[in-house]
Amino acid sequence: MTETLVKSFLQRLSSLTLQENEASTGLQDHYVAETRSQDGSDQKSQFSNELEKIDACLAGVSLPKEGIGQSCSSGDDVDVVGEESLSPFALNYRNLPSYLRSCLLYCSLFLEKILISRGKLVRLLVAEGILQEIPGEVMEDIAEENINQLVGQGMLQVELNFRDELIKVVDPYLKICRHKLQQWKGITGNLLDSDSNFPDISPVVFIYYRGETIGTGFNDHPVRSLFVIPDHSQRFNTHEYWEKGIPDDHWASLRNAIHSFNFLRVLEFKNLCIKSLPEEIGDLIHLRYLGIKHLALDEIPESIGNLQNLQTLDIRYPRNLRVLPSGFLNLLQLRHLKLSWIFKIKVPLGMGILTNLQCLTGLHLRHGIIEELRSLTQLRKLELIDVSEEHASELSASIMTMSGLVSLSLSSTDAIAQLLEYESEELLPTLEQFSPPPSLRKLHLYGRLMDLPHWICSMENLTTLKLGFSFLSEEAISALQFLPNLKYLKLWRAYEVKVINKDFFKVGGFPKLEALIITSTNLLEWTEVEEGALPSLAFLCFLYCDRLMNLPEGLQYVSMLKVLEIWPLHPDLERRLKSDGGKENYKIKHIPQKRFFSSFINTWVEI
Repeated sequence: MTETLVKSFLQRLSSLTLQENEASTGLQDHYVAETRSQDGSDQKSQFSNELEKIDACLAGVSLPKEGIGQSCSSGDDVDVVGEESLSPFALNYRNLPSYLRSCLLYCSLFLEKILISRGKLVRLLVAEGILQEIPGEVMEDIAEENINQLVGQGMLQVELNFRDELIKVVDPYLKICRHKLQQWKGITGNLLDSDSNFPDISPVVFIYYRGETIGTGFNDHPVRSLFVIPDHSQRFNTHEYWEKGIPDDHWASLRNAIHSFNFLRVLEFKNLCIKSLPEEIGDLIHLRYLGIKHLALDEIPESIGNLQNLQTLDIRYPRNLRVLPSGFLNLLQLRHLKLSWIFKIKVPLGMGILTNLQCLTGLHLRHGIIEELRSLTQLRKLELIDVSEEHASELSASIMTMSGLVSLSLSSTDAIAQLLEYESEELLPTLEQFSPPPSLRKLHLYGRLMDLPHWICSMENLTTLKLGFSFLSEEAISALQFLPNLKYLKLWRAYEVKVINKDFFKVGGFPKLEALIITSTNLLEWTEVEEGALPSLAFLCFLYCDRLMNLPEGLQYVSMLKVLEIWPLHPDLERRLKSDGGKENYKIKHIPQKRFFSSFINTWVEI
């Protein structure tokens, strides 16, 4: 496959992400951080004033100190002037144990246009050190439990899209957290952790690149977390931008200051045409999270091997990077390594030494790699690319040693070829000798299958299944409805038929299915849903079903359905679904959220 086609795909993916972000609600107000100087006096750090000077959108937040594991003091009141309606919510906030307040406050830092997935939030919470440790428990599990508790109390909301679960703070609590972060009166203890090496106040800083010089007006204050991303009000997804990159003088001051961020734990550059990182990045000895996703890096400095505390390295979707430096093997504390699914990034042989790895995604198989996987027995998430029949036996044996594996993704070379509109007949092996670990809950198979692997139907604990480019028969796909705990099903060209009939979703089938995503170039209509079928379905998405002309009769009886997305929406279907006289609007009028993208006018439409 050619570099041109791959870059074209990435531009299409970036465009799709931008459209998705623009569909979200408006940007939250920027924070003005109140920090404390080293002599103890209060002073304002007016990041917005710096904005006016450098015309780059920069927002900083100082995280207040609040005791972990301590009960809420009587002085920790939330009094939002003029917001009496928030009183019951403020009471709920005060009644939270401090470790949950810490988690909620951190979640509120992320602006609404920075869509954060559940997985990323978990990794950040662990890296920031704001979790209350429980002996014998994995920190990622503690983070998940904190999120689940806040969701259960109605303070965090989970939003599904066709890729991820996205997390946001529910509006009343977002207002309370904003107020808290700006005032934070009467708060004692430490919000982040009890590490005495860190200063009393460490800001979290967001910089939004707008095509102008990026300043570092926050240099007088210790920075704990730094996120540098493009401002989505600007259009940087152009060929010229990615060819030339960000001019050196636009981010020289920031690049030169990186080595002075002595207390930095989190550093993320995302969706920027940055072609090199300074060697001094190896001086960030406290760094636990390094996100360099969607960049134009040619290489990663060898000094990365000095980051002995690094837990997460996210280098997905690079444009030029093809090999990791040998120093990468020194990252013995690494827990999450996220490589590129599209581009092959060569990992040095010897990665079996990284025995703390819990998450390994985007790894392209080659000679010697499968044998090293046997040493990574702590893996909980594994994603492998270029899987072929020659790997089947050895790969099955390696995976079965991973007793704690929760998520497994296997992709053939054919799957990537299909994604880039190549024709290929290479099959994904069905791993006949494979016996899934009992812990396995999520399974992703991308590639042509002769039949559904026999062991899938025995996976009673399976909650998530994604099938891509499988081209399976109706009989094979229909067997999935008997999986008793399946909650999320994504069929990306896995079932290429023109008509889906009512037998596919029978009453009693898919009892717990909450999310269904269908992508098909052939699908014309879904004829019928029996009343009582899909009793738990809350999210339904048709993605790239360009020819879809009919939604099923009986959709109006799927009472739990909260979100319907159609990308793109056929003009004829749009006309019939319109609320003002559309003949089939009755099928969807009970659905609270409807998101449609019209390819005809290239914009979002309301129905």
